[in-house]
Amino acid sequence: MDDVKRDNNKVKRSKSDVKNVISSYLQRRNYPSVCPVEISKSQLLTQHLVESGVSRPNSILYSGYSSDPVAIEQNFGKFLLWLKDLTKNKNKYHDIEYLVGPLFCHLYLDILRGGTKERASAFLKSYLPSVDKLKCDNMVQELINSFPTDEETVALKEFRSNKYLVDLYKESLVVLKEFVRDNCHVVFHQVLQTWFEIQEIEEVEEEEDFSEEDSIHETDTAFAKLHSAIGNLDSEPDPIFNVNISNYKHQIDSGLINRQCGLMVFSENNQVTIKPLHSFDSILNNTEYGDIKLTGHSGQVYSIDISLNNNYIVTGSSDTTICIYNLRDFQQIRVCKGHLGPVYCTKISTNSEYVISGSQDKTARLWSLETGQAIRVFVGHTQSITSIDFHPNCLYIATGSADKNVRMWCVENGNPMRLFHGAKGIIYAAVFHPKGQCLASASEDKKVRIWDLVNAKVMVEFEYLNEPFSKLIWSKDGKKLCGGTFNGNIAVWDFEKIQQNLTDTSYHEPISSKCVNNKLLCLEYAFGTFGTLTTT
Repeated sequence: MDDVKRDNNKVKRSKSDVKNVISSYLQRRNYPSVCPVEISKSQLLTQHLVESGVSRPNSILYSGYSSDPVAIEQNFGKFLLWLKDLTKNKNKYHDIEYLVGPLFCHLYLDILRGGTKERASAFLKSYLPSVDKLKCDNMVQELINSFPTDEETVALKEFRSNKYLVDLYKESLVVLKEFVRDNCHVVFHQVLQTWFEIQEIEEVEEEEDFSEEDSIHETDTAFAKLHSAIGNLDSEPDPIFNVNISNYKHQIDSGLINRQCGLMVFSENNQVTIKPLHSFDSILNNTEYGDIKLTGHSGQVYSIDISLNNNYIVTGSSDTTICIYNLRDFQQIRVCKGHLGPVYCTKISTNSEYVISGSQDKTARLWSLETGQAIRVFVGHTQSITSIDFHPNCLYIATGSADKNVRMWCVENGNPMRLFHGAKGIIYAAVFHPKGQCLASASEDKKVRIWDLVNAKVMVEFEYLNEPFSKLIWSKDGKKLCGGTFNGNIAVWDFEKIQQNLTDTSYHEPISSKCVNNKLLCLEYAFGTFGTLTTT
Protein backbone atom coordinates (compact mmCIF):
# COMPACT_ATOMS: atom_id res chain seq x y z
CA MET A 1 0.00 0.00 0.00
CA ASP A 2 2.77 2.45 0.83
CA ASP A 3 4.39 1.77 -2.53
CA VAL A 4 1.13 2.52 -4.36
CA LYS A 5 0.66 5.81 -2.48
CA ARG A 6 4.20 6.88 -3.30
CA ASP A 7 3.58 6.20 -6.99
CA ASN A 8 0.38 8.22 -6.96
CA ASN A 9 2.14 11.16 -5.34
CA LYS A 10 4.72 11.17 -8.13
CA VAL A 11 2.07 11.38 -10.84
CA LYS A 12 -0.21 13.98 -9.35
CA ARG A 13 1.16 17.51 -9.57
CA SER A 14 -0.55 20.82 -9.33
CA LYS A 15 -1.01 23.10 -12.37
CA SER A 16 1.33 25.64 -10.88
CA ASP A 17 4.08 23.01 -10.57
CA VAL A 18 3.67 22.01 -14.20
CA LYS A 19 3.69 25.65 -15.29
CA ASN A 20 6.85 26.36 -13.29
CA VAL A 21 8.65 23.35 -14.75
CA ILE A 22 7.73 24.30 -18.33
CA SER A 23 8.68 27.96 -17.79
CA SER A 24 12.02 26.91 -16.35
CA TYR A 25 12.68 24.67 -19.36
CA LEU A 26 11.75 27.39 -21.84
CA GLN A 27 14.01 29.91 -20.10
CA ARG A 28 16.94 27.49 -20.28
CA ARG A 29 16.28 27.09 -24.01
CA ASN A 30 16.12 30.92 -24.43
CA TYR A 31 12.52 30.93 -25.63
CA PRO A 32 10.80 34.31 -25.14
CA SER A 33 7.86 34.61 -22.79
CA VAL A 34 4.61 35.05 -24.73
CA CYS A 35 1.29 35.79 -23.14
CA PRO A 36 -1.56 33.69 -24.55
CA VAL A 37 -4.29 35.55 -26.43
CA GLU A 38 -7.85 34.35 -26.11
CA ILE A 39 -10.06 34.75 -29.18
CA SER A 40 -13.49 33.44 -30.01
CA LYS A 41 -14.24 30.78 -32.62
CA SER A 42 -15.77 33.34 -34.99
CA GLN A 43 -12.67 35.57 -34.73
CA LEU A 44 -10.40 32.61 -35.41
CA LEU A 45 -12.46 31.64 -38.47
CA THR A 46 -12.40 35.23 -39.80
CA GLN A 47 -8.63 35.46 -39.31
CA HIS A 48 -8.15 32.17 -41.17
CA LEU A 49 -10.29 33.32 -44.13
CA VAL A 50 -8.39 36.62 -44.38
CA GLU A 51 -5.01 34.88 -44.32
CA SER A 52 -6.17 32.43 -46.99
CA GLY A 53 -7.39 35.28 -49.20
CA VAL A 54 -4.19 37.32 -49.14
CA SER A 55 -1.58 34.60 -48.83
CA ARG A 56 0.60 33.63 -51.76
CA PRO A 57 0.88 29.86 -52.22
CA ASN A 58 4.30 28.51 -53.16
CA SER A 59 6.01 31.89 -52.59
CA ILE A 60 9.71 31.89 -51.77
CA LEU A 61 10.02 33.39 -48.30
CA TYR A 62 13.76 33.93 -48.39
CA SER A 63 16.29 34.25 -51.15
CA GLY A 64 19.86 35.39 -51.20
CA TYR A 65 19.87 36.40 -54.89
CA SER A 66 20.12 39.90 -56.32
CA SER A 67 18.30 41.13 -59.46
CA ASP A 68 21.30 40.73 -61.76
CA PRO A 69 20.33 42.63 -64.95
CA VAL A 70 22.78 40.66 -67.07
CA ALA A 71 21.28 37.34 -65.97
CA ILE A 72 17.77 38.71 -66.51
CA GLU A 73 18.54 39.90 -70.05
CA GLN A 74 20.27 36.64 -70.99
CA ASN A 75 17.45 34.48 -69.63
CA PHE A 76 14.66 36.56 -71.20
CA GLY A 77 16.40 36.55 -74.59
CA LYS A 78 16.90 32.80 -74.29
CA PHE A 79 13.21 32.41 -73.37
CA LEU A 80 12.07 34.41 -76.44
CA LEU A 81 14.23 32.37 -78.83
CA TRP A 82 13.03 29.12 -77.26
CA LEU A 83 9.39 30.19 -77.54
CA LYS A 84 9.85 31.29 -81.16
CA ASP A 85 11.33 27.89 -82.09
CA LEU A 86 8.68 26.09 -80.05
CA THR A 87 5.70 27.71 -81.78
CA LYS A 88 7.23 27.79 -85.26
CA ASN A 89 5.13 25.77 -87.72
CA LYS A 90 3.00 24.39 -84.87
CA ASN A 91 -0.61 24.83 -83.86
CA LYS A 92 0.11 24.38 -80.17
CA TYR A 93 2.05 25.99 -77.32
CA HIS A 94 0.77 29.43 -78.40
CA ASP A 95 -0.82 29.87 -74.96
CA ILE A 96 2.71 30.37 -73.55
CA GLU A 97 2.96 33.58 -75.63
CA TYR A 98 0.49 35.23 -73.23
CA LEU A 99 3.19 34.95 -70.55
CA VAL A 100 5.66 37.18 -72.46
CA GLY A 101 4.01 40.56 -71.77
CA PRO A 102 3.60 40.32 -67.96
CA LEU A 103 6.97 38.54 -67.62
CA PHE A 104 8.67 41.36 -69.52
CA CYS A 105 7.02 43.93 -67.21
CA HIS A 106 8.11 42.17 -63.99
CA LEU A 107 11.69 41.68 -65.21
CA TYR A 108 11.93 45.35 -66.23
CA LEU A 109 10.56 46.46 -62.86
CA ASP A 110 12.95 44.13 -60.99
CA ILE A 111 15.93 45.64 -62.82
CA LEU A 112 14.59 49.15 -62.15
CA ARG A 113 14.01 48.41 -58.45
CA GLY A 114 17.56 47.05 -58.27
CA GLY A 115 18.88 50.57 -58.80
CA THR A 116 20.27 50.08 -62.32
CA LYS A 117 18.09 52.52 -64.24
CA GLU A 118 20.35 52.58 -67.31
CA ARG A 119 20.26 48.79 -67.63
CA ALA A 120 16.48 48.87 -67.18
CA SER A 121 16.19 51.43 -69.97
CA ALA A 122 18.42 49.31 -72.22
CA PHE A 123 16.33 46.21 -71.43
CA LEU A 124 13.15 48.13 -72.29
CA LYS A 125 14.47 49.34 -75.64
CA SER A 126 15.95 45.98 -76.63
CA TYR A 127 13.00 43.72 -75.86
CA LEU A 128 9.89 45.91 -76.09
CA PRO A 129 9.59 45.26 -79.87
CA SER A 130 9.33 41.52 -79.07
CA VAL A 131 6.19 41.99 -76.95
CA ASP A 132 2.96 41.37 -78.87
CA LYS A 133 0.50 43.84 -77.35
CA LEU A 134 -2.41 41.94 -78.89
CA LYS A 135 -1.57 39.11 -76.48
CA CYS A 136 -1.53 41.39 -73.43
CA ASP A 137 -4.54 42.37 -71.36
CA ASN A 138 -5.53 46.01 -70.83
CA MET A 139 -3.59 46.34 -67.57
CA VAL A 140 -0.32 45.11 -69.11
CA GLN A 141 -0.81 47.33 -72.17
CA GLU A 142 -1.41 50.36 -69.95
CA LEU A 143 1.65 49.44 -67.90
CA ILE A 144 3.89 49.13 -70.98
CA ASN A 145 2.72 52.51 -72.27
CA SER A 146 3.62 54.10 -68.91
CA PHE A 147 7.16 52.63 -68.73
CA PRO A 148 9.05 55.39 -70.54
CA THR A 149 7.83 57.85 -67.89
CA ASP A 150 8.47 55.55 -64.87
CA GLU A 151 5.45 56.99 -63.05
CA GLU A 152 3.79 55.22 -60.11
CA THR A 153 0.49 54.57 -61.85
CA VAL A 154 -2.53 52.77 -60.45
CA ALA A 155 -1.94 49.95 -62.92
CA LEU A 156 1.65 49.56 -61.69
CA LYS A 157 0.61 49.35 -58.03
CA GLU A 158 -2.11 46.84 -58.83
CA PHE A 159 0.24 44.80 -61.02
CA ARG A 160 2.94 44.52 -58.33
CA SER A 161 0.53 43.80 -55.48
CA ASN A 162 -1.10 40.70 -56.98
CA LYS A 163 -0.04 37.51 -58.63
CA TYR A 164 -0.67 37.39 -62.37
CA LEU A 165 -2.85 34.44 -63.34
CA VAL A 166 -1.83 32.57 -66.51
CA ASP A 167 -3.83 29.64 -67.89
CA LEU A 168 -1.75 26.99 -69.68
CA TYR A 169 -2.66 23.66 -71.16
CA LYS A 170 -1.06 20.63 -69.55
CA GLU A 171 1.35 20.00 -72.42
CA SER A 172 2.44 23.65 -72.51
CA LEU A 173 3.01 23.69 -68.75
CA VAL A 174 5.20 20.58 -68.98
CA VAL A 175 7.51 22.01 -71.67
CA LEU A 176 7.71 25.35 -69.82
CA LYS A 177 8.78 23.61 -66.59
CA GLU A 178 11.40 21.61 -68.48
CA PHE A 179 12.80 24.76 -70.08
CA VAL A 180 12.97 26.69 -66.80
CA ARG A 181 14.50 23.73 -64.97
CA ASP A 182 17.19 22.99 -67.56
CA ASN A 183 18.08 26.43 -68.95
CA CYS A 184 17.21 29.25 -66.56
CA HIS A 185 19.04 31.12 -63.81
CA VAL A 186 17.59 31.27 -60.28
CA VAL A 187 16.47 34.84 -61.10
CA PHE A 188 14.00 33.46 -63.62
CA HIS A 189 12.73 30.86 -61.14
CA GLN A 190 12.27 33.58 -58.53
CA VAL A 191 10.25 35.88 -60.81
CA LEU A 192 7.96 33.10 -62.02
CA GLN A 193 7.36 31.78 -58.52
CA THR A 194 6.88 35.17 -56.87
CA TRP A 195 4.78 37.04 -59.41
CA PHE A 196 2.84 34.39 -61.31
CA GLU A 197 0.21 31.82 -60.55
CA ILE A 198 0.18 29.37 -63.44
CA GLN A 199 -3.00 27.34 -63.62
CA GLU A 200 -3.31 24.15 -65.61
CA ILE A 201 -6.45 23.93 -67.74
CA GLU A 202 -7.90 21.06 -69.69
CA GLU A 203 -8.40 21.21 -73.43
CA VAL A 204 -12.07 21.16 -74.32
CA GLU A 205 -12.92 18.07 -76.28
CA GLU A 206 -15.77 18.03 -78.71
CA GLU A 207 -18.77 16.11 -77.50
CA GLU A 208 -19.93 13.20 -79.59
CA ASP A 209 -23.17 13.60 -81.43
CA PHE A 210 -25.57 10.79 -80.59
CA SER A 211 -28.42 12.04 -82.78
CA GLU A 212 -30.16 9.89 -85.38
CA GLU A 213 -28.13 8.69 -88.37
CA ASP A 214 -30.21 10.61 -90.91
CA SER A 215 -29.87 13.81 -88.91
CA ILE A 216 -26.11 13.33 -88.74
CA HIS A 217 -25.92 12.83 -92.49
CA GLU A 218 -27.97 15.96 -93.17
CA THR A 219 -25.83 18.00 -90.79
CA ASP A 220 -22.61 16.76 -92.37
CA THR A 221 -23.90 17.54 -95.85
CA ALA A 222 -24.93 21.06 -94.86
CA PHE A 223 -21.60 21.63 -93.15
CA ALA A 224 -19.70 20.39 -96.21
CA LYS A 225 -21.62 22.82 -98.42
CA LEU A 226 -20.94 25.69 -96.03
CA HIS A 227 -17.26 24.79 -95.84
CA SER A 228 -17.06 24.64 -99.63
CA ALA A 229 -18.75 28.05 -99.95
CA ILE A 230 -16.33 29.58 -97.45
CA GLY A 231 -13.43 28.01 -99.33
CA ASN A 232 -14.66 29.50 -102.59
CA LEU A 233 -14.86 32.94 -100.99
CA ASP A 234 -11.35 32.59 -99.58
CA SER A 235 -10.02 31.64 -103.00
CA GLU A 236 -11.36 34.83 -104.54
CA PRO A 237 -8.66 37.47 -105.09
CA ASP A 238 -8.71 40.45 -102.74
CA PRO A 239 -10.37 43.49 -104.33
CA ILE A 240 -8.00 46.42 -104.86
CA PHE A 241 -9.54 49.90 -104.84
CA ASN A 242 -8.02 52.28 -107.39
CA VAL A 243 -8.26 56.03 -108.00
CA ASN A 244 -6.54 57.50 -111.06
CA ILE A 245 -5.64 61.18 -111.58
CA SER A 246 -5.60 62.37 -115.19
CA ASN A 247 -5.92 65.46 -117.40
CA TYR A 248 -3.79 67.73 -115.25
CA LYS A 249 -1.52 70.32 -116.79
CA HIS A 250 1.60 69.54 -114.76
CA GLN A 251 3.23 66.29 -113.68
CA ILE A 252 1.90 64.75 -110.46
CA ASP A 253 4.90 64.10 -108.20
CA SER A 254 3.35 62.64 -105.03
CA GLY A 255 -0.03 61.85 -103.52
CA LEU A 256 -2.11 59.80 -101.11
CA ILE A 257 -5.68 58.67 -100.56
CA ASN A 258 -7.50 58.34 -97.25
CA ARG A 259 -10.83 56.58 -97.65
CA GLN A 260 -11.62 56.92 -93.96
CA CYS A 261 -11.75 60.71 -94.15
CA GLY A 262 -12.82 60.66 -97.82
CA LEU A 263 -9.93 62.65 -99.28
CA MET A 264 -7.23 62.33 -101.88
CA VAL A 265 -4.24 64.67 -101.87
CA PHE A 266 -1.64 65.15 -104.60
CA SER A 267 1.01 67.67 -105.64
CA GLU A 268 1.85 69.54 -108.84
CA ASN A 269 5.20 71.28 -108.58
CA ASN A 270 4.95 73.38 -105.38
CA GLN A 271 1.14 73.23 -105.10
CA VAL A 272 -0.83 70.62 -103.10
CA THR A 273 -4.42 69.84 -104.14
CA ILE A 274 -7.07 68.30 -101.87
CA LYS A 275 -10.14 66.67 -103.45
CA PRO A 276 -13.04 64.65 -101.97
CA LEU A 277 -13.07 61.01 -103.03
CA HIS A 278 -16.88 60.94 -103.33
CA SER A 279 -19.06 64.02 -103.55
CA PHE A 280 -22.82 63.86 -103.05
CA ASP A 281 -23.23 67.64 -103.07
CA SER A 282 -24.99 67.72 -106.43
CA ILE A 283 -27.44 65.03 -105.34
CA LEU A 284 -28.16 66.75 -102.03
CA ASN A 285 -28.34 70.19 -103.68
CA ASN A 286 -25.46 71.46 -101.56
CA THR A 287 -22.86 73.98 -102.64
CA GLU A 288 -19.81 72.43 -104.30
CA TYR A 289 -16.62 74.05 -103.03
CA GLY A 290 -14.29 72.43 -105.58
CA ASP A 291 -10.61 71.69 -105.04
CA ILE A 292 -8.61 73.10 -102.12
CA LYS A 293 -5.12 74.38 -102.91
CA LEU A 294 -2.24 74.51 -100.40
CA THR A 295 0.57 76.81 -101.49
CA GLY A 296 3.00 76.88 -98.57
CA HIS A 297 6.02 75.59 -100.51
CA SER A 298 8.29 77.29 -103.02
CA GLY A 299 9.66 74.06 -104.49
CA GLN A 300 8.53 70.67 -105.74
CA VAL A 301 6.55 68.64 -103.15
CA TYR A 302 7.90 65.09 -102.74
CA SER A 303 5.99 63.76 -99.73
CA ILE A 304 2.49 64.00 -98.18
CA ASP A 305 1.04 62.38 -95.05
CA ILE A 306 -2.19 62.68 -93.00
CA SER A 307 -2.37 62.00 -89.25
CA LEU A 308 -4.44 59.05 -87.98
CA ASN A 309 -6.78 61.41 -86.10
CA ASN A 310 -7.38 63.27 -89.40
CA ASN A 311 -6.37 66.62 -87.85
CA TYR A 312 -3.13 67.36 -89.70
CA ILE A 313 -1.61 67.11 -93.15
CA VAL A 314 2.18 67.29 -93.55
CA THR A 315 4.16 67.95 -96.74
CA GLY A 316 7.88 67.79 -97.54
CA SER A 317 9.47 69.72 -100.38
CA SER A 318 12.61 70.42 -102.38
CA ASP A 319 12.69 73.83 -100.67
CA THR A 320 14.08 71.92 -97.59
CA THR A 321 11.02 72.67 -95.41
CA ILE A 322 8.12 70.71 -93.96
CA CYS A 323 4.70 72.40 -93.87
CA ILE A 324 2.02 71.43 -91.34
CA TYR A 325 -1.62 72.24 -92.15
CA ASN A 326 -4.79 71.99 -90.07
CA LEU A 327 -7.30 69.76 -91.89
CA ARG A 328 -10.26 71.46 -90.20
CA ASP A 329 -9.77 74.79 -91.94
CA PHE A 330 -6.88 73.89 -94.31
CA GLN A 331 -4.71 76.66 -92.86
CA GLN A 332 -0.93 76.39 -92.60
CA ILE A 333 -0.01 76.36 -88.90
CA ARG A 334 3.71 75.48 -88.87
CA VAL A 335 6.80 75.53 -91.12
CA CYS A 336 9.64 73.24 -90.00
CA LYS A 337 13.10 74.42 -91.07
CA GLY A 338 16.41 72.68 -90.49
CA HIS A 339 17.18 70.30 -93.35
CA LEU A 340 20.01 71.26 -95.70
CA GLY A 341 18.55 69.51 -98.74
CA PRO A 342 15.24 68.45 -100.32
CA VAL A 343 12.85 66.54 -98.04
CA TYR A 344 12.03 63.22 -99.73
CA CYS A 345 9.84 61.50 -97.12
CA THR A 346 7.66 62.35 -94.10
CA LYS A 347 5.65 60.28 -91.63
CA ILE A 348 3.34 61.25 -88.75
CA SER A 349 3.44 59.10 -85.58
CA THR A 350 0.45 56.93 -84.70
CA ASN A 351 -0.23 59.08 -81.62
CA SER A 352 -0.35 62.19 -83.86
CA GLU A 353 2.24 64.03 -81.74
CA TYR A 354 5.36 63.92 -83.92
CA VAL A 355 6.44 63.96 -87.55
CA ILE A 356 9.66 62.43 -88.86
CA SER A 357 11.34 63.53 -92.09
CA GLY A 358 14.14 62.21 -94.31
CA SER A 359 16.25 64.36 -96.59
CA GLN A 360 18.93 64.49 -99.25
CA ASP A 361 21.21 65.87 -96.52
CA LYS A 362 21.55 62.23 -95.24
CA THR A 363 19.73 62.96 -91.96
CA ALA A 364 16.33 62.23 -90.48
CA ARG A 365 14.73 64.74 -88.12
CA LEU A 366 12.00 64.47 -85.49
CA TRP A 367 9.60 67.42 -85.15
CA SER A 368 6.76 68.32 -82.80
CA LEU A 369 3.43 68.60 -84.61
CA GLU A 370 2.19 71.07 -82.02
CA THR A 371 5.12 73.50 -82.05
CA GLY A 372 6.96 72.67 -85.28
CA GLN A 373 10.25 72.60 -83.36
CA ALA A 374 13.03 70.10 -84.12
CA ILE A 375 13.48 67.52 -81.33
CA ARG A 376 16.06 65.03 -82.65
CA VAL A 377 18.50 64.64 -85.53
CA PHE A 378 19.37 61.09 -86.65
CA VAL A 379 22.79 60.90 -88.31
CA GLY A 380 24.34 57.74 -89.74
CA HIS A 381 23.40 57.23 -93.38
CA THR A 382 25.97 58.03 -96.05
CA GLN A 383 23.47 58.96 -98.78
CA SER A 384 19.97 60.42 -99.12
CA ILE A 385 17.15 59.05 -96.95
CA THR A 386 14.41 57.79 -99.26
CA SER A 387 11.84 56.21 -96.92
CA ILE A 388 10.82 56.48 -93.29
CA ASP A 389 8.37 54.95 -90.82
CA PHE A 390 7.36 54.97 -87.13
CA HIS A 391 7.24 51.81 -85.01
CA PRO A 392 3.66 51.19 -83.73
CA ASN A 393 4.75 52.08 -80.17
CA CYS A 394 6.30 55.39 -81.38
CA LEU A 395 9.57 54.61 -79.55
CA TYR A 396 11.53 53.75 -82.69
CA ILE A 397 11.81 54.83 -86.32
CA ALA A 398 13.13 53.09 -89.42
CA THR A 399 14.94 54.88 -92.24
CA GLY A 400 15.77 53.52 -95.69
CA SER A 401 18.50 55.13 -97.73
CA ALA A 402 20.20 55.27 -101.10
CA ASP A 403 23.23 53.78 -99.28
CA LYS A 404 21.38 50.40 -99.51
CA ASN A 405 20.84 50.15 -95.74
CA VAL A 406 17.85 50.31 -93.42
CA ARG A 407 18.48 51.64 -89.92
CA MET A 408 16.37 51.52 -86.78
CA TRP A 409 16.71 54.41 -84.29
CA CYS A 410 15.63 55.18 -80.74
CA VAL A 411 13.33 58.21 -80.66
CA GLU A 412 14.20 59.09 -77.06
CA ASN A 413 17.92 59.73 -77.56
CA GLY A 414 18.51 59.46 -81.32
CA ASN A 415 20.86 56.48 -81.00
CA PRO A 416 20.98 53.77 -83.70
CA MET A 417 19.46 50.46 -82.53
CA ARG A 418 19.72 48.13 -85.54
CA LEU A 419 21.39 48.06 -88.96
CA PHE A 420 19.61 45.99 -91.60
CA HIS A 421 22.27 45.35 -94.25
CA GLY A 422 21.81 43.09 -97.25
CA ALA A 423 20.04 44.98 -100.01
CA LYS A 424 21.96 45.60 -103.22
CA GLY A 425 20.32 48.83 -104.27
CA ILE A 426 18.48 51.95 -103.14
CA ILE A 427 15.86 51.33 -100.44
CA TYR A 428 12.52 52.51 -101.84
CA ALA A 429 10.26 51.51 -98.93
CA ALA A 430 10.63 50.47 -95.27
CA VAL A 431 7.55 49.79 -93.14
CA PHE A 432 7.09 48.27 -89.67
CA HIS A 433 4.70 45.36 -89.11
CA PRO A 434 1.52 46.53 -87.25
CA LYS A 435 2.48 44.32 -84.30
CA GLY A 436 6.01 45.72 -84.27
CA GLN A 437 7.77 42.34 -84.58
CA CYS A 438 9.40 42.75 -87.98
CA LEU A 439 10.02 45.20 -90.80
CA ALA A 440 9.48 44.97 -94.56
CA SER A 441 11.72 46.69 -97.10
CA ALA A 442 11.75 47.03 -100.89
CA SER A 443 14.86 47.94 -102.83
CA GLU A 444 16.30 48.58 -106.25
CA ASP A 445 17.54 44.97 -106.50
CA LYS A 446 13.86 43.92 -107.01
CA LYS A 447 13.70 42.11 -103.66
CA VAL A 448 11.16 42.46 -100.88
CA ARG A 449 12.75 41.50 -97.56
CA ILE A 450 11.22 40.82 -94.15
CA TRP A 451 13.64 41.59 -91.29
CA ASP A 452 13.56 40.25 -87.73
CA LEU A 453 13.86 43.23 -85.35
CA VAL A 454 15.53 41.18 -82.61
CA ASN A 455 18.55 39.88 -84.55
CA ALA A 456 18.42 42.24 -87.58
CA LYS A 457 18.51 39.27 -89.96
CA VAL A 458 16.38 38.51 -93.02
CA MET A 459 13.49 36.19 -92.18
CA VAL A 460 12.42 35.76 -95.80
CA GLU A 461 12.83 37.50 -99.15
CA PHE A 462 10.87 37.27 -102.40
CA GLU A 463 10.31 39.04 -105.72
CA TYR A 464 7.60 39.35 -108.38
CA LEU A 465 7.62 40.08 -112.13
CA ASN A 466 11.34 40.90 -111.97
CA GLU A 467 10.52 44.54 -111.08
CA PRO A 468 11.52 46.68 -108.08
CA PHE A 469 8.72 47.65 -105.70
CA SER A 470 8.43 51.33 -104.82
CA LYS A 471 5.65 51.12 -102.19
CA LEU A 472 4.80 48.68 -99.37
CA ILE A 473 1.93 48.58 -96.88
CA TRP A 474 0.63 46.04 -94.32
CA SER A 475 -2.98 45.13 -93.67
CA LYS A 476 -4.25 46.33 -90.29
CA ASP A 477 -3.94 42.86 -88.71
CA GLY A 478 -0.51 42.30 -90.27
CA LYS A 479 -1.57 39.10 -92.03
CA LYS A 480 -1.10 40.48 -95.53
CA LEU A 481 1.55 42.60 -97.23
CA CYS A 482 0.86 44.65 -100.36
CA GLY A 483 3.51 45.99 -102.71
CA GLY A 484 3.37 48.16 -105.81
CA THR A 485 5.88 48.82 -108.60
CA PHE A 486 6.56 52.15 -110.27
CA ASN A 487 4.39 51.34 -113.30
CA GLY A 488 1.41 50.08 -111.31
CA ASN A 489 1.81 46.32 -110.83
CA ILE A 490 0.19 45.50 -107.46
CA ALA A 491 0.80 42.24 -105.54
CA VAL A 492 -0.61 40.98 -102.23
CA TRP A 493 1.17 38.28 -100.19
CA ASP A 494 -0.24 36.13 -97.39
CA PHE A 495 2.39 36.92 -94.76
CA GLU A 496 0.73 34.68 -92.16
CA LYS A 497 1.33 31.59 -94.32
CA ILE A 498 4.78 32.78 -95.36
CA GLN A 499 5.71 33.13 -91.69
CA GLN A 500 4.52 29.59 -90.99
CA ASN A 501 6.43 28.18 -93.98
CA LEU A 502 9.57 30.30 -94.25
CA THR A 503 11.57 27.70 -96.19
CA ASP A 504 8.79 26.77 -98.62
CA THR A 505 9.14 29.09 -101.62
CA SER A 506 5.72 28.08 -102.97
CA TYR A 507 4.18 30.44 -100.41
CA HIS A 508 6.28 33.35 -101.72
CA GLU A 509 3.97 33.85 -104.67
CA PRO A 510 1.28 36.57 -104.31
CA ILE A 511 -2.24 35.45 -103.46
CA SER A 512 -3.63 38.21 -105.69
CA SER A 513 -2.31 40.76 -108.15
CA LYS A 514 -3.50 43.58 -110.36
CA CYS A 515 -2.01 45.84 -113.01
CA VAL A 516 -3.37 49.39 -113.04
CA ASN A 517 -1.06 50.44 -115.94
CA ASN A 518 -0.33 53.87 -114.48
CA LYS A 519 2.32 55.57 -112.35
CA LEU A 520 1.80 54.51 -108.73
CA LEU A 521 1.68 57.36 -106.17
CA CYS A 522 0.66 55.54 -102.98
CA LEU A 523 -0.84 52.43 -101.37
CA GLU A 524 -3.52 52.47 -98.67
CA TYR A 525 -5.43 49.98 -96.50
CA ALA A 526 -8.97 50.69 -95.25
CA PHE A 527 -12.26 48.83 -94.78
CA GLY A 528 -10.53 45.46 -95.21
CA THR A 529 -9.15 46.20 -98.70
CA PHE A 530 -6.04 47.69 -100.23
CA GLY A 531 -6.26 50.88 -102.28
CA THR A 532 -4.03 52.68 -104.78
CA LEU A 533 -3.67 56.21 -106.12
CA THR A 534 -2.22 56.44 -109.62
CA THR A 535 -1.68 59.04 -112.32
CA THR A 536 -1.38 58.84 -116.08
